[in-house]
Amino acid sequence: MGLRKLLFLPLISLSLTAAPAAFAQSAAAPHAAAPADPAADALRRAHAARRAGRWQEAEAAYRAAFAAAPHPAIEGELGLCELSLHKYVDAATHLRRALYNPRSLSPAQRQRFDDGLLRAEREVVGVEFVLSHPKAEVFLDGRFIGRGQPEYRFYVEPGRHEVRASLEGHVTQHVPFERWAGDVTAFPVVLDPIPRAPPREVIVRTTPPVPDRSGRNLRIAGASLALAGAALGVGFAIAAGARDDEAETQADTIRASYGRGGCLYEGISEVTLQCDALTATVSARNTFRSAAWASFIAGGVLGAVALSSLWWAPSPPSPSRAAVRPLVVAGGGGLAIGGVW
Repeated sequence: MGLRKLLFLPLISLSLTAAPAAFAQSAAAPHAAAPADPAADALRRAHAARRAGRWQEAEAAYRAAFAAAPHPAIEGELGLCELSLHKYVDAATHLRRALYNPRSLSPAQRQRFDDGLLRAEREVVGVEFVLSHPKAEVFLDGRFIGRGQPEYRFYVEPGRHEVRASLEGHVTQHVPFERWAGDVTAFPVVLDPIPRAPPREVIVRTTPPVPDRSGRNLRIAGASLALAGAALGVGFAIAAGARDDEAETQADTIRASYGRGGCLYEGISEVTLQCDALTATVSARNTFRSAAWASFIAGGVLGAVALSSLWWAPSPPSPSRAAVRPLVVAGGGGLAIGGVW
């Protein structure tokens, strides 16, 4: 029993002496493992380079610090370094962005950045434009600068430049401009839809209705047949007259040779021949006379039918060929008559 007490007491003392050492090591371990702040380290290097006048080194350090901790104060210091290096476009861009949130800056910083921005803007051209279609892609001198913004504000070097905006389904817009140091230019960029091809024009050639000319044709045919009947009647009448004269001559010859009753003597062959010839001539005369009358009657009937068609088959009205309009001129007036004849 006494031996156990002697062994237990050294173990307790060893545990009490080892515990503070272990606690001290565990408490000191986080401080030893904590990495250095890259932004703070870059700022220390930037401040040291700026105080020594090494502006290139200071610019690189401020740029690294801003990449690690994008704070307006760091961006403003970067802009002032760029101003000292005569990088006026970059300086104006960073200084203006640093002043977007002035509450995050001290009064002294705001004053320094304002003064630097004024100096930088005297050496560059300020460009501002509003885009009609924010989804359009915007290029400056062929370099893509943005998409999805309704308004753009930036700085460029003095001289000639071109803004180009393009959007599917719209005509690409080119806006060239030329400005000098200290100028500010503002303009709208309007994208018009690509005009659609006009629909093909369908030309329908309508044929005017053919007027009903049946009545006119009937009258022409009737008049023609009437004239033809009259002409035939005249021809037959002339032929009948010629045969009548021939019959009179034959009858006179028979009367002179055999008397008025010469044709009554059938036994005499000479008289019989002459009488037969007279009979044939008289028959032909009568035939021509009948044909003449028939032609005259037929022509008259056809002419009457053609004339009556003016009432039962009238022709369509003819278009007006003359027009009369009042004419009023300075100092007088009258009528203007025009037409086609």
